[in-house]
Amino acid sequence: MKRKLHTTFAAIHLGSEKISMQITEYRNLDKYKIIERVSRRIRLGEATFKNKIIPFELVSEICEILQGFKRLMTEYGVEEYRLQATTAVREASNQIFLLDQIYSKTGLQVEVVDMPKEIYTKFVAIRNTLKNAKISSEREGMLMMDISSGGLGVTLVQDEQIRYQENFHVGIIRIKESFARNRKESMHFNKALTEFLSSTIGPVRQELQQSSVQYLVLSGTETELLLRMLGLDEEQLVHRIKAEDFHSFFAKMRRMNLPQLISAYNIPEHVAELALPTVVLYEQLLHLLPAKEIIITGDSFIDGMQLLHIGRQTSPAMCKEWEQELISLFHCIGQRYMYDKHHVQQVERLAVTIFEAIAKSYSMGEYERLLLRATCILHDIGKYICMRSHSLYSYQLICSTDMLGLSDRDKNIVALASYYHANRLFDQSKPQAPPVPRDMVAIVAKLAAIVRLADALDRSYLQKIRSCSVTLKDNKLKIQATSKMDLALEMWTFEDKASFFEEVYGIKPILERVNK
Repeated sequence: MKRKLHTTFAAIHLGSEKISMQITEYRNLDKYKIIERVSRRIRLGEATFKNKIIPFELVSEICEILQGFKRLMTEYGVEEYRLQATTAVREASNQIFLLDQIYSKTGLQVEVVDMPKEIYTKFVAIRNTLKNAKISSEREGMLMMDISSGGLGVTLVQDEQIRYQENFHVGIIRIKESFARNRKESMHFNKALTEFLSSTIGPVRQELQQSSVQYLVLSGTETELLLRMLGLDEEQLVHRIKAEDFHSFFAKMRRMNLPQLISAYNIPEHVAELALPTVVLYEQLLHLLPAKEIIITGDSFIDGMQLLHIGRQTSPAMCKEWEQELISLFHCIGQRYMYDKHHVQQVERLAVTIFEAIAKSYSMGEYERLLLRATCILHDIGKYICMRSHSLYSYQLICSTDMLGLSDRDKNIVALASYYHANRLFDQSKPQAPPVPRDMVAIVAKLAAIVRLADALDRSYLQKIRSCSVTLKDNKLKIQATSKMDLALEMWTFEDKASFFEEVYGIKPILERVNK
């Protein structure tokens, strides 16, 4: 029997403006080909941003489109699929009913993606494209701006590490719906819109004022429109444009109102209504950090879906690279709150060593390791606000910080594990203790127990342990710590913290000092 050489995967994106599907045959990240692309236009964004609800007729239309996609998936013999929804569905008040109807009528499961994960999905695809084009951030940084229908993601990459990331609820359709039609026709519209956007993204300007970038990388739903207005080939994957050419284009656009824009570029009114906020927003972004060159890529959310799925299925090395990139962002967040870098690195190193020794036996993998590392890095940031109640403030800071690549649920797990590494789980004596949802109890306890041990092993904050080996045998976790220094404080603290680990994992941690 001939061995099957490839897997067939369908990525489906339920977006604010259209529903798209991309079917791919793959063996690995180097050997894959797209065998079908299909999309259907549907204006969910306008309905959601106006009324916070997706009307029944649109729900029926969505289900009909997805039924057609499913028939196509059957024809191609699709073995794996992911169906993800972004801004419009995420913000619809009737989201639960929509997802239930989709499942009832099509059998397809929809994953609603949070904004940080939405931005990250496109970020991965764009970074891959730039690397293939030999465009890097090693010498001078790049500021990546992703503008969707309902959001804006701002990511600074320097020396191939994520140095800053922030997301805003400022998208093209959201802006369009924020201004009445009569305002758009006014000659004062551009000035008012400019002031609105400038005040909204002002915090980014303060954060990035010490940075410099070579490239401003633009992506999003309206980049095709921008390329068309600039007279560039929309099919080209990467466009490199001089900053002065962009400024000239902006200067011309700034003098136009809506009717003039329609006439000058021969575009329909509904397209022109998106063009105005798009161009003004791009201009504001360019003023954040003066870049020498603007790069526009053709990557979309669905390309990121495809890349992430194939990478996770076939390339552990690429997954490690993606994980390390996110870790660089977590360290930058820690630096913002003046964390103790040496202590954090020691706790992270020890925690990962413990994790690797027990992960397979307790069904933990890459996902849990990423959340563990994030917890290690951020577990003490609350000390920036208050030493006495630092674990509570760590929890609050983590919950209120956007983290590229982590969903709200992921972030909540990290925040809870950071709090409970220093507090008893289910302790009713502290009314301020954050509640742990039932479906998160196991993972929060597992992460908190590991961080609690690793933190105890550096209780002095002096990084006394140079290395350690961890072995699991006969329900005992033996940790042999190599150190020439006195570990009395660490031994006492470890003994005190070990009971929680034993309760969670059912294994007894034992610490032994090795003098080398």
